[in-house]
Amino acid sequence: MKKILFFFLFSSFCFGQNWSISFAERSSLINVFNSTHGENWSIKWDLTKDPKFWYGIKIKKGNVSEINLRGNALKGNFPVAVSGLSKLEKLDLSSNQLSGEISTAVSGLTTLTRLDISNNRFSGDPTAALLPLSQLQEMSLGNNTFVFADIETFLQNFQDVEILDLAHIGLNAVPQKISTLTKLKSLNLSNNSISQKFNYLSTLITLKELNLSGNQLTKIPTELSTLNQLNSLDLSNNTISPNFTAALAQLENLEWLSFAGNQMMNFPAQLSQLTQLIHLNFSDNKISGGFENLAGLQNLEQIYLDKNLISGTFPSALLQLKKLQMLSLNNNQLSGEIPETIPALTFIDNNRFTKQDIRTFLLKNKSLADFSYSPQRYDEAKTVFAGIGNAAALPQSLSGNDYQYSWFKNLDQKTLLNSEKYFISNVAKEDFTDYTCEAYFFEVLPKELMEISFFREPVTLAIELSTAEVKTDLTVFPNPAKDFINIKTTKLEIEKVFIFDLSGKLIITDKSKRIDISLLPSATYIISIKTSDGLKSFKFIKL
Repeated sequence: MKKILFFFLFSSFCFGQNWSISFAERSSLINVFNSTHGENWSIKWDLTKDPKFWYGIKIKKGNVSEINLRGNALKGNFPVAVSGLSKLEKLDLSSNQLSGEISTAVSGLTTLTRLDISNNRFSGDPTAALLPLSQLQEMSLGNNTFVFADIETFLQNFQDVEILDLAHIGLNAVPQKISTLTKLKSLNLSNNSISQKFNYLSTLITLKELNLSGNQLTKIPTELSTLNQLNSLDLSNNTISPNFTAALAQLENLEWLSFAGNQMMNFPAQLSQLTQLIHLNFSDNKISGGFENLAGLQNLEQIYLDKNLISGTFPSALLQLKKLQMLSLNNNQLSGEIPETIPALTFIDNNRFTKQDIRTFLLKNKSLADFSYSPQRYDEAKTVFAGIGNAAALPQSLSGNDYQYSWFKNLDQKTLLNSEKYFISNVAKEDFTDYTCEAYFFEVLPKELMEISFFREPVTLAIELSTAEVKTDLTVFPNPAKDFINIKTTKLEIEKVFIFDLSGKLIITDKSKRIDISLLPSATYIISIKTSDGLKSFKFIKL
């Protein structure tokens, strides 16, 4: 027995010497693999090979120095086996599906300079586990469900940190101790509820990147004007309007700027001073014009203007930006001629360009890296009224055998109807909803296949409100109403009650004489009451 045990230990020792790292470190890596469902990783490790060939592993002087398994479909809890890698310098487990609390086993990794565990499902307070890692230069913890008992105490231990990600950790103000992290180059405070104490940012004069997206900003904090080394600023998904952007004027080194998802109706005047801008994002705002105000931004290479209110012909002022390589104008209302001089990457999906507009451009055979033009929209949104049991015809303007038609109910449920018009001979209650027609077209051009889907804007089938007057004692009260609306009748039996919004969308169905409307948004509604004598409709206001 002793001989067998000796042989096993000797074999293990000799076998371990075949690898570029120790047997113990290799075992730690295998435990990481097994504990995070390595058999289901996107890129798996071949355990028969030397660890230096394993995905995401770097080795320095016989020790594992880096693990980078970002976005590799890891599952399970934090892999405590990394604690066996005493020389580990960089650990990136971000963008996976790891959960649970951070084990204090990681606190022994005192050589760690980079830790990225963002975009997982970790929970609890990571302070005890991470506080000993005072050598960290990058600490990315964002987009988990961490709850810090004392964020100030936590931050004061990381004076060397240069990259800090605290996205989505429940902050409602900028932590004071951030002001002491004077080596910071990148700070991510996105998806919190921050609306105050921006003065703690004003001391971060070495900051290059700042992300304040998804907070509660109504203006650009004036304290940002001291951060004149910034080259990247993300202010997307706030409620900033162009009247509150004065601090922009001092940020002359900005190269990347996003105002996506704000309340911009025009471009801020201060933009003209940001002549170093390369990337500009104004998607999901209320921009309708003023493109000449961008004329001074001659270094712009990319501009996003998706989901705005841009209508009419193609904004030619944008084509005067000589370095522009990418232009995205999806989800607007553009129409007409498509200029020959559009950038190499141009995206015009979900506008109002016709089949002929697109065909004419494609026949010019311009050499583009990517030109996206399908689908397009047509016809304005419309409401058609009909009574239950009556016939209804839903219109759309495209016609001809060139198209293949498909009708969708509720915008995504494909129906069996493939004709130009949608006809309902006997309208039932379940027919009252939104409808969309897709008209699909393709044509083989000399050098490419032209393939487009055209979608009409929704046509809503709504219940007919102009029914004959029912001569009864039927009344509705109170009006306006806040929590309940009541129906009073002394003779009639109520069969059904329908409440619609003014677009004809059915909101509530009931049978009682007292209807709870407390959860409805404040607006004007239609209540239709079906009795044996017919259908009676009333308008009422919900406070």
